[in-house]
Amino acid sequence: MTPIAITSSLLLLFLAAIHVYWGFGGLWPGKNKQELIDLVFGKGDRFPAPFMCLLVAIFLFFFSLLPILWILKTKLSLDGKMIFRLRILLTIVSLIFLLRGLLAYFPFITKQWKPIFVYYTKRIYNPLCISIGLVLLIQILI
Repeated sequence: MTPIAITSSLLLLFLAAIHVYWGFGGLWPGKNKQELIDLVFGKGDRFPAPFMCLLVAIFLFFFSLLPILWILKTKLSLDGKMIFRLRILLTIVSLIFLLRGLLAYFPFITKQWKPIFVYYTKRIYNPLCISIGLVLLIQILI
C-alpha cells in the first residue's frame, strides 16, 4: 500500500503546486485569463482571488500529508484516539473528492458549464477526483 500512498500524496502535492501557480497569476492550461477560467472553472469571467487559490493549495498540501501519516501511524506512535481522528479525516477528505468527482456527471449541474469544461471534467477532472477519493478510502480500509 505504500506506493499507492506515496503516489496519492505526490498527486495532491502536484495539484497544490498548480493552485500556487494560479495564485501567482499562472495561466496554464489556458493561454489567457478567460481561457483558463473556461478550462478550469467552466463558467464566469472572473478568476478567483489569489488568496483563494493559495488557500486551496494549503488544503491540498495538508491533504497530501494524510496518506503518509496513515502509513507511518505506528512508527509515529499515534495512540488510538489520534488514529481514529486520522481515519475520520481521511474519510472526510475522501468523500470530498468522491463528491466532486461524481457530481459533475449530473446534467443539471453540467448544463451551466461551458462545453470545453464539461469535456475536460468528464475525461480528466472527475476520474482524477474519484481515483483520489477511492485511494484514500481504500487506504484506511486495508
